[in-house]
Amino acid sequence: MLSIKRMVRDDLDEIMELERVSFTNPWTRGMYLHELEKWEGCYLTARSDGRLVAYGGALLILDEAHVMTLAVLEDLRRRGLGARLLLELIRSAEGMGARFFTLEVRRSNRAAIELYARFGFQIMGERKHYYLDNMENALIMWTEDITTNEYRCILDDLWKRYGDAGH
Repeated sequence: MLSIKRMVRDDLDEIMELERVSFTNPWTRGMYLHELEKWEGCYLTARSDGRLVAYGGALLILDEAHVMTLAVLEDLRRRGLGARLLLELIRSAEGMGARFFTLEVRRSNRAAIELYARFGFQIMGERKHYYLDNMENALIMWTEDITTNEYRCILDDLWKRYGDAGH
């Protein structure tokens, strides 16, 4: 059974392990500690049978939630865990006052771009040489207003598809 909860300090050992294998320029423990102190931060973990399988986070800036990170264990990718976590992030951030979501994603990360597109994210621009490890460009993606009836329909369909992912 999948359990999604707010990230806490005690999660950081496992998060740092997944962070190192998921990203070429991983965040440090100090960066996560700083993020967890922010009232406007929304960081979640997903566990299956007690094992950390994914985590993600967003930072609220006025009425925009910026997806800061999202990672899933490599052997469990493309099974709906990232989508389920993103659904929970959207629900949590909307409860904090978010109306829009934004993020940057590597231009080469097709799987992530496809995931975000299912959530109504659209490519709105590009940041040149955003990723310092290889100077790759980042695509800037945004949603429309997540509080509209049209977006509610998208979320309802996604909940039907991913709402019980991982059990």
